[in-house]
Amino acid sequence: MSGPSVKELAKVTDGATRRLAGLVRRMVVSVTSKPIWKLIGVRGPDGNDEIVNAEAFTGVGFYARPRATGGKPEAIVVNVGDARVPIVIASRDEKTLAAIREALGAGLPAAGDTLVFAANGAAVVYLKANGTVEIKTPGGTAVALATRADLQALRAAIQGATPVANDGGAAIRTEILNANWTTGTSVLKGQ
Repeated sequence: MSGPSVKELAKVTDGATRRLAGLVRRMVVSVTSKPIWKLIGVRGPDGNDEIVNAEAFTGVGFYARPRATGGKPEAIVVNVGDARVPIVIASRDEKTLAAIREALGAGLPAAGDTLVFAANGAAVVYLKANGTVEIKTPGGTAVALATRADLQALRAAIQGATPVANDGGAAIRTEILNANWTTGTSVLKGQ
């Protein structure tokens, strides 16, 4: 069941009812800056869009700002106290998310997975339900990264190599390639 239309709400004379109806709203993000975002609301009964400047109230340690063009960002706005103090408490961009999901492949992300992506879609942190973490471009392929043990093995192989006169480095190359290598981390992968 949907609520009353904008025209029906405009006819309501009770101030408390009108304030309650507009307490939490979904709006389109037009322009963002720190910390104020310009939002556009639904057309009013007079046919004009409502323009609202709202403070972005994001989580501690995380800040996301929608891109200026190409996406379709929306925001959930709460009017604290009254309509003069609007605050953005959540935002999303389904158009950019759809493009990233398409680049990742069918069915991704899977149930239990989490994506953190740049607003322009240039980079993705893919937290998989199986515990692996991939950092890559949406169409890229993540590979296992070297661990500290891998780098220590390389250092030991170089330090332990014995040069042979006039072989052009063949002996050192053979010793390094035959060193005991680990396979990299199975948890963190990058591009």
